[in-house]
Amino acid sequence: MNSLSFVHNPRLAFAVAAFAGCVWLNQGPTVGRYEELTIEASGHLLLRAWLPFAFAYRRSSDEELYFATANAVRGVPYDEHIVLSKRGTTSPAFEHFPPPDGHWHWPYSEVPLEYPALVLPFVLLPAVLASTFGAFALSFGVLMGALLLLSVALAVHADARASPEARARGARGWWLAAALFLSQGGLLVQRVDAVAAVFLGLALWAATARKPLLLGLAVALAAGVKIVPILVLLPLMAADRATFSSRRSIARVSAGVALGLAVTFLPMIALSPSAFASFIEYHLARGLHIESSYGAIVSLVELASGNPQGSALSFGSYNLRGATADGLAAVSTPLLVLSILVLTVWLARLGAPESEKLRRNRIASAGLAALAFVWLFGKVFSPQYMTWAIPFAVVASDRRIPALLMAAMAVSQIYLRGFYDYVVAMRPLGVVALEVRLVVLAVMTFLVLRAARCYHVVQ
Repeated sequence: MNSLSFVHNPRLAFAVAAFAGCVWLNQGPTVGRYEELTIEASGHLLLRAWLPFAFAYRRSSDEELYFATANAVRGVPYDEHIVLSKRGTTSPAFEHFPPPDGHWHWPYSEVPLEYPALVLPFVLLPAVLASTFGAFALSFGVLMGALLLLSVALAVHADARASPEARARGARGWWLAAALFLSQGGLLVQRVDAVAAVFLGLALWAATARKPLLLGLAVALAAGVKIVPILVLLPLMAADRATFSSRRSIARVSAGVALGLAVTFLPMIALSPSAFASFIEYHLARGLHIESSYGAIVSLVELASGNPQGSALSFGSYNLRGATADGLAAVSTPLLVLSILVLTVWLARLGAPESEKLRRNRIASAGLAALAFVWLFGKVFSPQYMTWAIPFAVVASDRRIPALLMAAMAVSQIYLRGFYDYVVAMRPLGVVALEVRLVVLAVMTFLVLRAARCYHVVQ
């Protein structure tokens, strides 16, 4: 038997990915419990050895916000300070919450939310099952980990065939998934972005399987979690123009999109006629995120000038202030849309792939390129957005692509857990971290675009 046969065993690779996503990354205690552990560890060698991992994977304030918001909907006691302080400066509509009177309160009309309605079940279910934040965080993390595993399964089996080659590719995909999970760190299971990732994985499967209705539905549902994934649709269609350019296919894709958007936004409008307007106003009012490409460049310029202004918490993220930042925020959306349109036209003008394998590679590359453009040209780039790319990266033809994505994820994990205050304040180490990640993502995007041309597959 080949001594390396375990490497090609997809079941073993899946088990490792499942352990990484649902157990290893989900081991972190709450912040309060971590502080208690640091005191208790003085006489316990094993506990002291675990503390670095407890620190790296400790629960996040985002999870506290999810838990508090879910409890506000349920009418049970919650920490109102969390829901107000986590968002920072925001619009007046997001400053009023109902009392914990034991009665359910309607989302949007009584409990303000910055997410579409599709997110609610994934937050409410763990809250209903848990009576404490620690139990909520654990169950929420397991749920998000399971969704990521499903997203990878959809990608890995998008071109599965009963052959040794397909089996080896499946194992490779799961090993890459495990590595990507570890690189992304706690962000993987402590944010709702896993929900968007599973719908994007479904979109990848639908595109490769030539199912236009399901493609439109899946992308719309992904957009129902974080909005901007809707921009993946046109590049995915352009990557396989022979399939998705007919009137019938376009009509079916459009029907899927309409259905997905209806599932997402009609409940919001039904619960509160003004909810959709407040939702749009909230996101339009968000400033230029310091972790965005524009924010990284502004940070570098201000640091070089010797007068870094830093950032402030508003609308749930640390954003830049001033005329330059406001101007960049205003032009970022048109630039993002333009970049996606250019990508779509470029993909549509490429010649037809010479094989089924190259067709599938182009589709995966197109989806990953579109996501990279969202990260590089959007006014907000939260590190958890990279979770969306996992189903596309595990099937990338060029192995350097997932390696670079891992590097970008690792840089984010390091500064988030190590020195995020340096990023917020534009101190040298924080600014350097942002620039390094920007360069890594730019190189990755170049390789993805080259892979999309389908002239050859780099192994």
